[in-house]
Amino acid sequence: MSSMYAFHGADGKTGTTMITQSIAEIIASSRKELKILVVSMHGRPGTDYVDRVCESIEGIRLHLENRLLDTQRLMEGCRIRDNLYMLGGVESIEQVRGYHPHMAAYLLESMKDAFDLILTDTGNDIDNGLAVGALEYIGNNYCILAQQETIISRYEKVKPLYDRLGICFSSYIVNKYTDQDPYDLHYIGKRLCLDQERLMKVAVSGYERQAESDHRTLLSYKSEEFSNDIQLIANHVLTRAQIPTIDHVRKKKWMPFI
Repeated sequence: MSSMYAFHGADGKTGTTMITQSIAEIIASSRKELKILVVSMHGRPGTDYVDRVCESIEGIRLHLENRLLDTQRLMEGCRIRDNLYMLGGVESIEQVRGYHPHMAAYLLESMKDAFDLILTDTGNDIDNGLAVGALEYIGNNYCILAQQETIISRYEKVKPLYDRLGICFSSYIVNKYTDQDPYDLHYIGKRLCLDQERLMKVAVSGYERQAESDHRTLLSYKSEEFSNDIQLIANHVLTRAQIPTIDHVRKKKWMPFI
């Protein structure tokens, strides 16, 4: 049975897709014996940082609706390279409302025995059936924040809805982080009533636009602090999954995994 983890953005452009895929890449590269699946559980494809088309939830919608998923065939369609797999999300905007929480739960239930780790990118829209289904089913949820008042205040406004849905976050990741910003980890923790142990950060890279253009994660560029922060979060995931952690820090340029 796999260990599952969901990543959810408090607002748009917090970098949820980048964080999720980067964690998957660094684990897959360091733990070749593990099969790792990244799933986009929201209203977009979620394949911005890969250079090839993979299978998508939209492509298997009928199988989800009729509970006739062929796990082995789906695995073959999702394989990106070696031990890393990716299942894209929904490409057609007009079809987003046709996906419901039970479809996400069925998909995850069907795939759990085929992978050692399943990481889901649930976007930032809590009014999305796939996202809600994944967050409810998985339970091991990370919330992605950023050092912006609009994002922090939106989380505060939406939190009562998370509570009503029974969705809680065990950890929070402040993305695109700079030490000079007054919205530091101490301030965010105090404002949101979070213990500092539940807060992590990912340093700003400076290569964000290039990564989008190149369809690669930020691990591909000379961003040592970003890579180190991603490794720390990856180890946090591995520890919770009771899997040996990555015990080295990359000093040289990341060799693209994809």
